[in-house]
Amino acid sequence: MASDRPGSVTLVSALTWIVAILDLIGGAAMLWLYYNPDSVGGDIDSGDLLWYGLTTLVVGALTAAVAAGLAMGSQGARVLVIIVMVVRIAAAAYALGQVGGAVVWQAAFEIVLAILVIALLSTRRASAWFRGTRV
Repeated sequence: MASDRPGSVTLVSALTWIVAILDLIGGAAMLWLYYNPDSVGGDIDSGDLLWYGLTTLVVGALTAAVAAGLAMGSQGARVLVIIVMVVRIAAAAYALGQVGGAVVWQAAFEIVLAILVIALLSTRRASAWFRGTRV
């Protein structure tokens, strides 16, 4: 099945792995800073670093699980990613409405990226692959 995996699914899976790895590195860095308070600037509460670090590690681990699921053809992982992308679109649209000009580029990028991910996972070939059929 993996040899027939559509390129769109491979791309989304690879991007998801990159995000997972960055989350794991970021979480580990925050924990390192928590345990090395001399390295922390005055603007950061060291207690926040612990919670942010742990949360980021958990999110990174979940993201890695989803990336692995996508690569193996898990329909559940596909649905989860699409739901998260729809939530990201809604959050970016909300930010545009509430904050306006300050977040226009970030929100626009977020919306375009989320739509792209949904489109890549929703192609005819990707849909057939996740169902286990061939196009």
